Amino acid sequence: MNLAFSHPWALGLAVLAVIPATRTGQTRLHHPALMLLPQDPFSQWLDRGLRALGSFAALCLATAMAGPHQAEQWRERIGTGAHIVILLDRSSSMNENFSGRYLGGKANDSKNAVASRLLGEFVARRDKDLFGLVAFSAAPIYVMPLTQDRLAVQTAIASLGRRGHGVTNIAPGLAMALDYFRGRPVTGSRLVLLVSDGAARTEAETGDMIRQLFQDEKVSLYWIYLRNPKSASLSAPPRNPNESTTPEFFLHQYFQSLGVPYRAYEAENPEAVQQAIRDLEQLENDPLHYLEKQPRRDLTGYCLGAALAALLVLTVFRALEVRKWPE
Repeated sequence: MNLAFSHPWALGLAVLAVIPATRTGQTRLHHPALMLLPQDPFSQWLDRGLRALGSFAALCLATAMAGPHQAEQWRERIGTGAHIVILLDRSSSMNENFSGRYLGGKANDSKNAVASRLLGEFVARRDKDLFGLVAFSAAPIYVMPLTQDRLAVQTAIASLGRRGHGVTNIAPGLAMALDYFRGRPVTGSRLVLLVSDGAARTEAETGDMIRQLFQDEKVSLYWIYLRNPKSASLSAPPRNPNESTTPEFFLHQYFQSLGVPYRAYEAENPEAVQQAIRDLEQLENDPLHYLEKQPRRDLTGYCLGAALAALLVLTVFRALEVRKWPE
């Protein structure tokens, strides 16, 4: 046990535990002929026990005042699953529905709301994975670290299901998502789950940097492309390919050149999004080793409980004392 104290100076009060050993606090009764009284070993041992109980209560109270606690620590966990960083688009186009009509942030059938709801259900079902969360539009937003706290991740995803703002800029979001794996030992499947309805032009230097990060960190990529009828398909080359008018097609080609496992899902309606997520549930179920952070555990209550029990026993024996000789 990694024991620590919030107020270690209070441990100095433990010296008060010597008082019960020197002063019992019992009522003294005088007798004209004490030497005539027989020896009573049981009473002698009872007296010693009560003194020790008083010292114990003093020690517990001093320890409680010092604020004892078990410091936070890391525990190794072994399971089956994956390290998944969800990269969620928060641009203004996510406020549209799948037909391309703008709905605003509170509509239940906007792409933003549909994606948040289905991702929350996905996280709830994947009870052995570690999830991280990054949101992005013009710039990326660090939302949640890699954690097994599914409730926290679901709450964070739900909070992102509201009105989106800004333009789509995937490259900085990818860089932040990949940074989640930097410095961590490769102990299981790693993947970035990109959920977006569009793309933007990526500079060649930035693209090379991201490609290298994917390869160095051994991260797979899955893209759920929330496509509406006006958007270009990823599988068919456009008639007049241009990185400004059809950036999704070029982004798809770039992802195929990463040199890591990659798969794209074109989702044109909520049912397609749900099917894509179901497919993901069948993937990336490798053995998983990870360290789980255990929060600090307060031990003050145990000390106070032990002191209370000791004082209750002392109170009972105090009530049983004879305060004067019977006449």
